Amino acid sequence: MSAGSADKAPESAAERIETSGTGERPGAALALFQAELSRAPQTPGVYIMRDGDGHVIYVGKSVNLRSRLRQHAASLQAGYSDRNYRWIWHIRALSWHETASELYALLLEDQWIKQHWPVGNVRQKDYLEYAWLAFSVEPLPRLLVIGAHQRQDLAPVFGPFHDAFHARDMADLVQARFRLRTCPAVREGGCLQAEIRKCSGPCRSAAAAARYRETIRRAMASLCTFDQGFLRFIDHNIRSSTRKREFEKAAWLHALGHRYRALIQRQEFLARFRHHGLVVREKGRWPAVFYFLQGKLVRREGGVGATGPIPEETGLSEWQIIDRAQVIWQWLHRQRSVGEAAILDARFFDAAGLPGAWGHSGRQAE
Repeated sequence: MSAGSADKAPESAAERIETSGTGERPGAALALFQAELSRAPQTPGVYIMRDGDGHVIYVGKSVNLRSRLRQHAASLQAGYSDRNYRWIWHIRALSWHETASELYALLLEDQWIKQHWPVGNVRQKDYLEYAWLAFSVEPLPRLLVIGAHQRQDLAPVFGPFHDAFHARDMADLVQARFRLRTCPAVREGGCLQAEIRKCSGPCRSAAAAARYRETIRRAMASLCTFDQGFLRFIDHNIRSSTRKREFEKAAWLHALGHRYRALIQRQEFLARFRHHGLVVREKGRWPAVFYFLQGKLVRREGGVGATGPIPEETGLSEWQIIDRAQVIWQWLHRQRSVGEAAILDARFFDAAGLPGAWGHSGRQAE
């Protein structure tokens, strides 16, 4: 070592991949994939890719493991060199876990991504991507779009939304419906927004402020449970936009109507998933039954060697439960023909994680 040189900490997997040369060829990784393809099963499961040091650099899932790995091999063979896909050139070990269930593959993938934090997985690593709606803590509150890191400071919150853009669209619709204030500072006597009827003008008088606080309570109720008045407001504006031949606006409002219904259903599902029990039946090619209690997977029945309690479910953070609820919610609504669920009161579950009489004590999930 030359004088003046200093010891350097070993590079992480992400740093090695980021600084690797663009001239590197994926020969070793391609040879590995081609050798393993014949062994890979044509069943659902989760696969893990590791680099030469044993670090997990990608976790994926598929309903057909062999087909998915063949796609990776084809990308390597084509010499695909996109910067965000370069991690695959560093694969030196490949393994998989058969699940005999599409839903369990989704749950296991989500769990392993958060456990290993692989450099190749862009999504599902960070819970902070969710967006929420909340009202500011002011005498005359405003409706805000907030991130997960702000969620503990404001209550109640409404969501989650997959991104801030969907949350902003919903906030704009709620502000238009209830004419909420958007100005960053209150101006005594009103402002232009009140003059053009974009705001109810709560700063004009004490009586207007009192009416506005009642409006805030109504807006909160609309974001908690179905509000038929809110839906009529959306329908009225769709018809008005259509008459004016503003078809893009009408389509936007139509989409927001669906999003509003989904928001209320998703919030109710998340609240019940966190505090009660959930039984999910997977039908179709891979029949299975999953029992969740307050967000934890306590039992799984069906599939090869899968029946019985789940030992790894020792504890989940609030964000893990939220993410898991999102995974299950999306799967149920994507797979209506092969999945169904019922929400149960937590008191009906016994010590073994089984409900006492699930056919009578449950509530069908929408």
